[in-house]
Amino acid sequence: MTYEHIKLERDPQGVVTLTLDAPASRNAMSPAMGEEIVAAVAAIRADPEARVVVLTGAGKSFSSGGDLGMLARDTGASTDAGPSMKGSPSEFYRRYLSIRDIPVPTIAAINGHAIGAGLCLALACDMRIAVDHAKMGMTFSRLGIHPGMGGTYLLPRLVGTAVACELFFTGRVFDAVEGARLGLLNRVVPAAEFDAAVRGLAAEIASAAPIAVRMVKSSIYRGTEHSLAEMIEFEGLSQGYTFTTADAKEGVQAIIEKREPRFRGE
Repeated sequence: MTYEHIKLERDPQGVVTLTLDAPASRNAMSPAMGEEIVAAVAAIRADPEARVVVLTGAGKSFSSGGDLGMLARDTGASTDAGPSMKGSPSEFYRRYLSIRDIPVPTIAAINGHAIGAGLCLALACDMRIAVDHAKMGMTFSRLGIHPGMGGTYLLPRLVGTAVACELFFTGRVFDAVEGARLGLLNRVVPAAEFDAAVRGLAAEIASAAPIAVRMVKSSIYRGTEHSLAEMIEFEGLSQGYTFTTADAKEGVQAIIEKREPRFRGE
């Protein structure tokens, strides 16, 4: 498929890079971009060689949030530019939040500002690495609108209710160092080291046993909705299955032979 608003690439190690590719608008999120995200997610899900996904932005920003022309039209403000959401807000959100349907680990590589819905999209990934000069904010209240894009679900689960309330109620913008302190980010990296840090984490994940990694991701999110007793039973079934894989045999053999394992996803 040919994309106009995103880029989708996979390297030989199975690291897939999904880039929001609208740098002129600081990667503002439009309906057309959302439709391409859905198509990209379907392509990744169908790719047996995909082992980890890096989501990032082209140019100097991760994403400035919802397209301003779209927001202006949908609020009735004066503008001649931009499409509407093309349907209900929830339909718009679901296009982008389809990133959560990817079965392999996802990393938001926050290469610059991530604002409003753009920050929500980063929170929808499993992990987040930010460049040290990135700014972030749940700025919805500063626009006079209710948060969207799953923000009120995702943010409290990462930082707790009280901190989420502060960030939503004030709509203030904060830096990457504070984001890490609050629990939003896994790492903050200087600009000169950012690309290498993202590639390093992605490569480390890609080198692990892919069947086990996919199942672990599923279990982690399943655990938010089930009891410990239920998860122990589920883990037993899942671990029992992985014992039957060639990857498990390879992993144990590699330890015995004191070498790095060569996992094939079998």
